[in-house]
Amino acid sequence: MITAAGEGIPGFSGRDLPLAVGSVTGVRLWHVDMTSAEAMVSGAAVPVAGLLTGVFGGVWRRGENVAVCGGGQGSPPCHRDLVPGPECGCGFWAYWALRYAWRCDYYWRGEVVGIIQGYGRTRIGTRGCRCGKARIVGLHVRPAKPDPDGEPPALHYDDLVEVLRSYYGVPCYPSLAEMLAAHPLTVDYLPRRRQHLATSATLGPALRALPTPASWLRALRALGLAGP
Repeated sequence: MITAAGEGIPGFSGRDLPLAVGSVTGVRLWHVDMTSAEAMVSGAAVPVAGLLTGVFGGVWRRGENVAVCGGGQGSPPCHRDLVPGPECGCGFWAYWALRYAWRCDYYWRGEVVGIIQGYGRTRIGTRGCRCGKARIVGLHVRPAKPDPDGEPPALHYDDLVEVLRSYYGVPCYPSLAEMLAAHPLTVDYLPRRRQHLATSATLGPALRALPTPASWLRALRALGLAGP
């Protein structure tokens, strides 16, 4: 059931919409509980609730996940039947484009990018949604950047991919493009001029080349280092 839309939180809000039957598909990022993942790769029976966590520490389980509000800043938690609340940040967050997920201050360092199906009580905005219920449908593990100190990664890339695929029972795609092709994101709520972003496999926005300031050019020309 989809119940709200707008812009209260940037890209989200509390304007109510009529109830509707259906679900939405969005993208988001997670951190990995590497300690538990390493133990599982070694064959240890580790009683973990889940391997992927969000910015506020919420653990994502296999299959259906049900959001619970933890309150905050002196406010009591939202009633479970009202999650996600209109004036709160509770619920499972997801975005209509990879670029929007990357721009979120908390998520851009996540090791894993994935697609979720959101349903139940849902608040929808122009950048993404907050859902009362969600399930992971596809994952992509970002290749680790080389450690400047030369330390090997805690867990081999292929091992991490396999343990996540096995634990969550969903495909792990070798590229973001393949994942988006297999699980198209919801575009209905993106402004028409932004709908192309839903199919873009670029995690971050491309950097534009800055124009050379006129004063720099004058200085370079005076030194004979730049043409007219």
